[in-house]
Amino acid sequence: MSERFVEVGSVKIRVLEGGSGRPVVLLHGWSFNADDWVASGIFQAVSREFHVYAVDMPYGIKSKSDKFRAARPEYARFLRRVLDVLGLADPPLVGPSASGEVVLWYVAQGLPTRGVVVVGPVGLVPELVDAVAKTKVPILAVWGERDTVSPPSNADLLVGNVEKVVIKDAGHAAYLDKPEEFTRVVLEFLRRVA
Repeated sequence: MSERFVEVGSVKIRVLEGGSGRPVVLLHGWSFNADDWVASGIFQAVSREFHVYAVDMPYGIKSKSDKFRAARPEYARFLRRVLDVLGLADPPLVGPSASGEVVLWYVAQGLPTRGVVVVGPVGLVPELVDAVAKTKVPILAVWGERDTVSPPSNADLLVGNVEKVVIKDAGHAAYLDKPEEFTRVVLEFLRRVA
């Protein structure tokens, strides 16, 4: 695994990179960072089959930026710029919580990806939900059974090309609470879409 920083406009973005094969991009929740994927072992497990890029977005602890603050749809367009700098055309995207919302806005705006995984996404406003219902992009929506931030009942809001999984005894950060179960479910999805 290596660490590097890339410039996207005037914003410096930290990226952890490892593995080989088809690319997969991991994002993080609000005020979290790419290190959480490593500490949980998810980065290592996914990088056994894929080339993994764990990106610290401007709202994360390691790439926190006063230069770039935006609404979630704008963060989705910023993510596209990050992917362009990394030379990634249409990788699958994995986003928990706030990044789940960003990833859904990415799909809603028709930006290129082979598929997305969202974990307890927040901000499921009607405009976003309606746009997601119309997309053909494969979506895996994962919720923790005990998520009080974005409860599992929110899964009912997402319709269309969406698979839904609820992880028992997990909270909002279901991927960190149950990393092995999360990894198994996500790898099954990535093998199909990547």
